[in-house]
Amino acid sequence: MMAAVAALGVAAAQDAAQKPAASPTDPVAAILASHKTADDAYANVPMSPFTAVGVQYFTPGQALRLGVGPSGGVEFGANPAAPDVLEFTLADGAFWVAPVTGARPFIAKTGGDGDVSGLPGTAVAGKTRLAPREVVHIGRFFVEFYARPDTGNARVFDPESPTRKAYTGLKWFPAAPWLQVKARYVANPTATAVTITTSRGLQKEYFRVGTFEFNIDRAGQRLTVLATVASPKAGDELFVAFRDATTGQETYEVGRYLFIPFAGADGAYVLDFNKATNPLCNYSPHYNCPIPPKENVLAVPIRAGEMKYPAHH
Repeated sequence: MMAAVAALGVAAAQDAAQKPAASPTDPVAAILASHKTADDAYANVPMSPFTAVGVQYFTPGQALRLGVGPSGGVEFGANPAAPDVLEFTLADGAFWVAPVTGARPFIAKTGGDGDVSGLPGTAVAGKTRLAPREVVHIGRFFVEFYARPDTGNARVFDPESPTRKAYTGLKWFPAAPWLQVKARYVANPTATAVTITTSRGLQKEYFRVGTFEFNIDRAGQRLTVLATVASPKAGDELFVAFRDATTGQETYEVGRYLFIPFAGADGAYVLDFNKATNPLCNYSPHYNCPIPPKENVLAVPIRAGEMKYPAHH
């Protein structure tokens, strides 16, 4: 469906800031609770952007070895020098893994939320096809995979990484209930494919499925709505990547994201900018993030949601 692409799966800590919080009678408390949930998720899960230490992109048929040493060094290549070595191959839209030079990898499960279950996992005795949401566990490291027929990547996580140890939480604007705005969804008569450039100069294909129309300070605004399918079903994720007058100053220069469940063409929508989160590439160079389409630039400042992460990578 696209040329080159990176893994764009949104971590569950980012998702947590998108989900409705409890305590509807106290909107400020609900917003603050949602932010704390996101902070805590990143602090506690073993696979988060703050534990990512390496990534490698694959083309079909490509086989590479991965070395992960006890000091934390990660190396991909034909014959990496790091001592714990695995071989990965992308074929038939899936990754295959095989131990090399006596390495003892295990296969465990992730719910897609950055956590891992069933540790230490099932030992890998020979070349094994990885199922969706399976991760490789070797030593203290975890490796997750994103595979498509035309591309894929492997990302390595170290729960003991210095970045995780330095993490003290995200940075948020004060709660702003007035930036929970009602929006009208206007479906496009025909969803059109659009190729979005990413922060690593790659490409990701979406569909322009409609627009959200809303008011801020009595001024009309609109944002293009993207989806990974041309005809989203109820509950499918709508993707709104945007920039505003704070971008590059108080907020991350790439922009920010909202993820909204599709409620139908005539559904009731609220754009809660308190749930606007940063692309994962703000936290780690090992992620690749879609850049908002040029029409999704708001002239007004949106001082709600996540601010620029204060650390530099």
